[in-house]
Amino acid sequence: MGATNCPETPRQKMIQMMYLVYTAMLALNVSAEILNAFVVVDDTLVTSTTNAMRQNYNDYNWFEAQKTILGEAKIHDAYVNAKKLRTETNEMVKFIEQMRRDLIYAVDKDSLDEKGNPKTVATIKKKDNFDTPTDFMINNGNAKKLKERIKQYKTNILKLVKESDRKGMETAIGLDVDSKFKSEDGGELSWEDHNFDHIIAAASVTLLNKLTGEVRNAESTMLTYLKSSISADDFKFDHVEGRAIPKSQVVFTGDSYEADIIVAAYDTKVNPEVYYKMGADTLTQDGIGGATKLEGENGVVKLKLGAGGVGDQKFAGLIKVIGPDGTPKYYGFKDKFTVLKPSATIAADKMNVLYAGINNPISVSGVGAGKISVSFPGCNLSSTGTNTYNVTVPASQIGKTVTASVSSDGKNMGSTTFRVKKVPDPRAVLGANIRGGKRAKAEILANPMIRAVMGEDFVYDLKWNVNSFRVVFVSKNMEEPPMACQGGSLSEQVKAKIQKSSSGTVIYFEDIKVSSEAGSRTLDGISVRIR
Repeated sequence: MGATNCPETPRQKMIQMMYLVYTAMLALNVSAEILNAFVVVDDTLVTSTTNAMRQNYNDYNWFEAQKTILGEAKIHDAYVNAKKLRTETNEMVKFIEQMRRDLIYAVDKDSLDEKGNPKTVATIKKKDNFDTPTDFMINNGNAKKLKERIKQYKTNILKLVKESDRKGMETAIGLDVDSKFKSEDGGELSWEDHNFDHIIAAASVTLLNKLTGEVRNAESTMLTYLKSSISADDFKFDHVEGRAIPKSQVVFTGDSYEADIIVAAYDTKVNPEVYYKMGADTLTQDGIGGATKLEGENGVVKLKLGAGGVGDQKFAGLIKVIGPDGTPKYYGFKDKFTVLKPSATIAADKMNVLYAGINNPISVSGVGAGKISVSFPGCNLSSTGTNTYNVTVPASQIGKTVTASVSSDGKNMGSTTFRVKKVPDPRAVLGANIRGGKRAKAEILANPMIRAVMGEDFVYDLKWNVNSFRVVFVSKNMEEPPMACQGGSLSEQVKAKIQKSSSGTVIYFEDIKVSSEAGSRTLDGISVRIR
C-alpha cells in the first residue's frame, strides 16, 4: 500500500493487520458438517479397534489352549513372545489413551462428559479449537514424545521376530512415523507437524484414536506371525484341540446346559469317543470306567447336561481318538457352569411408590429372560418401548398395595409389590414465586397470574391447570366483595384495582381451584400486603 517515498500511516498499517486477521479467521472457520464428519469417523474407528481387540483376545486364548494341549515346552518361545507382545501393546495403548485424555482436558478443561464418562469427539465442546491442540501437541513437545514412543514400541515388538523375517514384518506392521511430508509451499514437514500443527481438536483426537487402532492392528499382525511359528508337526495331527464350548455358562432351573465337544484330526472320518464326569476337575485314563461315555459323529460330540440344583457345576473329561499309527490318543477338557433360578427386577423409574391417577414410568428386566410379559392387576398398563411401560393406578387403590408379576416364555420370573399414594397437593404461587409478604404493586403486576407448582422433591413432570380463584381486597380494615377470576390470569378488573390500591392494602387470593390428570384440588390461598 505504501512506497519508500510515501510511508504507510499508522491507520493504514492497522487496516492491513485487521484484513490479515479477518482472512485468517475465514480460512480457519470449520463448518458443522465437517465437525460432524469427524464424530462419525471417530465412532467408526473406536468400533473397528474394539473388534480388533476381541480378535486379539481370542488369539491370546488360543496360545493358552495350545499350552494345555501340546505342553508348554513345545510352544515355549511363541507363548513367551505372545505375553511380551501383550504387555508392550497394552503399555503403548495406555500411553496414547492418556495423551488423548490430557489433550481433551487441555481443550475443554474437563475430560469427562456430563454423565461422568470419558469424553469422545462427539462430546468435546470446543471441537473446532486449534490453538490449544497445537500448543499441547507441538509447542509442548507431546507429538514428538508420541513419535518416539511409537518408534520404541515398533523396535521392541520386532525383537520378537526372527532376524530373517524382520524386514518383511516391519513393512507389514506399519506405524511409520519417520516419513516426510510436503508443505503447501513445497517444503518438508515432519510427521508431528503434518498431523498436529494447526489441527482442530476434533481431528487431533480422532487421529489419536486412529493410532490406537493401528497399534491393535500391528498386534494382530504379530499374533498371526507368532501363531504360524508353531509347527503343525507339533500337533501329531493337523490341529488337535479338546474343548467344551458351551452355548451359555448360566443356566436356569428346568433348562439344560448345552455344549459342543470339538476335535479336528487328519482323518475327518474318525469319530471320537468322549468320557465326562460331573464334579471332577480332571479325568484320567484310569478313571474312565466311572465316567459317562458319549459317541461322536463327524468329529463333533454333542453334550447336554440337565440343570438340576442351583449353584456352580463343573465337569471334566477325556476325548479319545485313534491316531495315524493306530494307537489311541487322549485329550483332556474341563468346564463349569452356573445354575440360577429365574428372576426379574421391576423398578419404578421415578420413585419406589406408585401415584394414583397419573402415568408412572417403570422398566422391567429379567436375567436370562426371553420375551417378557408384565401383569398389573387392577391397573392400566401401556407400553412405551422395549420393556418400558406406563402404569396408571385408580384412586380407589390409594393407601393400598398393588403387585406386578413378570413372566417369560411361560415361566414366572418374579413379582414386586408397590405402595399406592395420593399425588400431593401443589402449591399456589403468584407470579414468579410469590407466596405472601409485603410486595410492591409493580412486582405483583409484572407477572399477573396464579400458578400451581409441585414441590422440588416430586420428580414427576405433572402439569396443573388453574381453573378459577377469587380475589378479596381489605383496605383500612374494610373487606370488599370478592372478585372472581377464571383461568389462571388476573382479570383486568383485578389488575386495575391493584393499581389503584394504597399502601397497606391486603389482597387475598383464595378458593384456588386447579386440576390435572391426578384430579381436581382446592389449594391454600395467598396473602400479600402492598408496600
